[in-house]
Amino acid sequence: MITSFNFYYAQPGQEDAVLRQRLRACDVRDNMGVPCGRVLARSAGAAELPDVIWEHQFDNIDGHHADMAARAASAEFEAIRAGMRKLCRRFERPLFEISGSKASNEQAPASRVVALDWIFCAPSHGVEALAVAEKQAMHYAGLGIARGRLLRLITPGNDLPQVIWQREHADMASYEQAMARLAASTEMKIWPYAAEALAARIERSVWNVQ
Repeated sequence: MITSFNFYYAQPGQEDAVLRQRLRACDVRDNMGVPCGRVLARSAGAAELPDVIWEHQFDNIDGHHADMAARAASAEFEAIRAGMRKLCRRFERPLFEISGSKASNEQAPASRVVALDWIFCAPSHGVEALAVAEKQAMHYAGLGIARGRLLRLITPGNDLPQVIWQREHADMASYEQAMARLAASTEMKIWPYAAEALAARIERSVWNVQ
């Protein structure tokens, strides 16, 4: 199973316009009879990260390609794309392979807040970085918090994370409760150092589901 992302980096001052344009694109997808996907708006995290993300899961690469073809065949969707290009300073469409069991990959249906930890490292360190994140995700689950899903980059690109650790929360209050529980865990304080030994940088971010 794979996750397809669209990363939108807004022109200065155009963050809200990019979000509105992405939501319009989801409405067009709905009219086309294809899944709308999910839109995330960054509420915390480095300015170098995308301002808006579109996300959708596919069973395989063929499903992603079929979805791309459906979009390309829609004049209305192409008009949305043209408008978005004027609003963004950068755009990326990476694919990530979902690691772990089916159960751990299921999205919480009521989640309104998503935490994304991004591990930027050389592709040759991707497997090691994934293993480090997997150990910490297991400890996360041991604290009674959903372990989330781990994603590994499978397409080329510049300045993209090799691994993303994604966790779902019902709301900001539940996210803050999870962070408080983690703050009391000695082992969870170790994981950033283990990952930083492999990574050029690690970015932690929080996103609101639109």
